[in-house]
Amino acid sequence: MVSDESISNETISGGLDWEPVTNNPHDPPVGMLLRLAHVHAREVFTEALRPMGLKSFQYGALAVLDRRGPCSQRRLADELSMDKSTMVRLVDDMERMGLITRTPVPSDRRTQAITLTDRGREVFAEADAVADAAHEYLLEDFTDDERRTLRDLLIRFTRYDQA
Repeated sequence: MVSDESISNETISGGLDWEPVTNNPHDPPVGMLLRLAHVHAREVFTEALRPMGLKSFQYGALAVLDRRGPCSQRRLADELSMDKSTMVRLVDDMERMGLITRTPVPSDRRTQAITLTDRGREVFAEADAVADAAHEYLLEDFTDDERRTLRDLLIRFTRYDQA
């Protein structure tokens, strides 16, 4: 698990010097706060996955494939908001790691289905437990109601479609 000591104030603040306050016209803008929250969460998550030799975007791909089942590289790229060249490298690396396979789609020879291997499912299950622990660490100072509210607001803000 990630310790408080492994996360510097500079990492959390992005190097900006300010104290969080409420109802102050000098509070950081929402966009900056979202960026700082992303940086902090990514740092915690990256450190939590490091012992597994897994990167956060690889975990994201495993999660999509676990939830959606086999899909094309294009669909996976869309789900992860990745460009085509980044997705090709990701899929190549994950295939070398034995986490996924690519198989031709009979109805479209240009398309390959990306599928989790048994090893990919095992690694995802372990990584998902690590992700749960990282999320718990990130939200440890929040009440259950605050956690639900934060999640609901982020879903609304991002217009995230869970379907």
